[in-house]
Amino acid sequence: MADTGSLKAWQAHLRSPLYFRQSLLATYMLAASLSSLLFYLIPPGQYERNANLLFSLLTLGMLPLAWVRSLFTPLLHLVTLLSLVLVTYIASKTGAVNSSALVWLNVLAVPVLLLQGPRAALAWIAVVLTTILALLLGALTGHLDTRIDLIQEAVPWAFMNQALALGNLMLAVRLYERLHQRQMQQLHERNEEIQRTHEALLVAQAHKDEFVAAVGHELRTPMNAILGFNGVLRQELADRPEQVEVVDHIRRSTGHLLQVVNDILDFSQLQAGKLMLHLEDFELQALMDEALQADRDKALEKGIVWHGTLDPLLPARVRADRQRLLQILRNLLRNALKFTAQGEVLLHIHASHERLNFEVRDTGRGIALDQQAHIFRRFEHADVQTTRAYGGTGLGLTICEKLVQLHGGQIGVRSLEGRGATFWFHVPLMTASPTAAAQPAEAHLPAEEALRILVVDDNAMNLMVARLQIQKCWPKAEIVTLDSATKALALLREQSFDVALVDMVMPEMDGMALTRQIRHLFPAITARMPILALTANTNPVDRQRCRDAGMDEVLDKPMDLQTLVRSVTHHVLKARA
Repeated sequence: MADTGSLKAWQAHLRSPLYFRQSLLATYMLAASLSSLLFYLIPPGQYERNANLLFSLLTLGMLPLAWVRSLFTPLLHLVTLLSLVLVTYIASKTGAVNSSALVWLNVLAVPVLLLQGPRAALAWIAVVLTTILALLLGALTGHLDTRIDLIQEAVPWAFMNQALALGNLMLAVRLYERLHQRQMQQLHERNEEIQRTHEALLVAQAHKDEFVAAVGHELRTPMNAILGFNGVLRQELADRPEQVEVVDHIRRSTGHLLQVVNDILDFSQLQAGKLMLHLEDFELQALMDEALQADRDKALEKGIVWHGTLDPLLPARVRADRQRLLQILRNLLRNALKFTAQGEVLLHIHASHERLNFEVRDTGRGIALDQQAHIFRRFEHADVQTTRAYGGTGLGLTICEKLVQLHGGQIGVRSLEGRGATFWFHVPLMTASPTAAAQPAEAHLPAEEALRILVVDDNAMNLMVARLQIQKCWPKAEIVTLDSATKALALLREQSFDVALVDMVMPEMDGMALTRQIRHLFPAITARMPILALTANTNPVDRQRCRDAGMDEVLDKPMDLQTLVRSVTHHVLKARA
């Protein structure tokens, strides 16, 4: 195993950019050494040719050092310096500034440019220019002889200067091309690796979404049963206050757990960019009343003044995602109540500059200025003590911020420590359509209505809860419960119902497939039968799939009795019209 690891490490080193640059340095040193050795073999007869031999031996001797990581940069500059010294010496003996050896000075900075970059190359160009200037000054002062002796031995030497300098320059160009190809290959490999990582992340995200959705469904399903039975149990124990208090504790604890699950599901969908807004026309007064109603009893228990005000200049009806605005307001109000021991909590709604403004003011502990920037971050409270004292997941304000941004608005806080806090947000103000504003209030089905209701769910506990809840709303209703879509199809061949409540997730045939089959096989029977989906899945994509399949509405588990009554009433009366 150790040998395999060492082999892989060596293979990785061979593919590394450093190894490639070390190879280029070794090539540069070898080319310089061989070029100098050729000049030693063909002497011009004007300088001591042992200088070429010495340079070749030194360069060849240092060649193994090119593979030492820490010596890479010093060795490059040392070889360049030795080359400069050799060329300067030869030029001083062969005509100074008139020497053909000066052509090598044009080549010296090129390897540095390739291996160290433009800054180091510019430094060497400055050194080269200084050297040429020194040779010129030496010639002008008479210290160096500028005459060139045209002896027969100097001709091949001069030719070799030009030819080898040009050859080394071409070698540098080739090395640059090779370096560029290598860099492009590495870039391509990195891009492919990034693409593979991206695809893996997409798969992981999809698996995470599936996991979160599955966990959410599995958690919400038993909570549906707990809350459903809780309401029935409370009604049965209405004359026993002590037992009712225990039942209420169960309901509050389950509601808190449900809120945590919903926060996690919403946060997951917001992070994945899958949460979509569903715009509808609604009354602002009703929105404010519903937002305040959720925690009114808890506020009264603490002795908190709990109220809201609505600007009279606002339009009575507006257009937005009502459920998401309600979620934001409930989160902010619940947060204000949590941190307010006495005084008041006020919800104020007003408009300005074509914006719908919401403010939640409290007289609580307030937030220090240096901590206000952190409270909208996920999993964070203002401080550790807050987390220990008040609990919570730290997702509530983060979800609020993301929902407000999804609306195209902004959210913020104004607070002084010890003097309360005001959380505010605004969204674009869109007024409802005139036809929507003129709609009359919906009628209600009386409790004595003898409805025929079909409930289809593969979970026996859910069927029991649904029966009890529906019976509570319409005591005289005839309720038929089935545990499979196949049984529902068989029954609908013989009987008709006023409304059908169908679970979205079922084995063999899910609620969407069942709905499509019903709409296709029994058009005459089902044309007047609304089909309402029951689901513990909060994914808006799946909910839209329910509507696309022909379902009239999607109801959440656990079922809210008021929502159940409103939806059944609306669709049954619509079908009878």
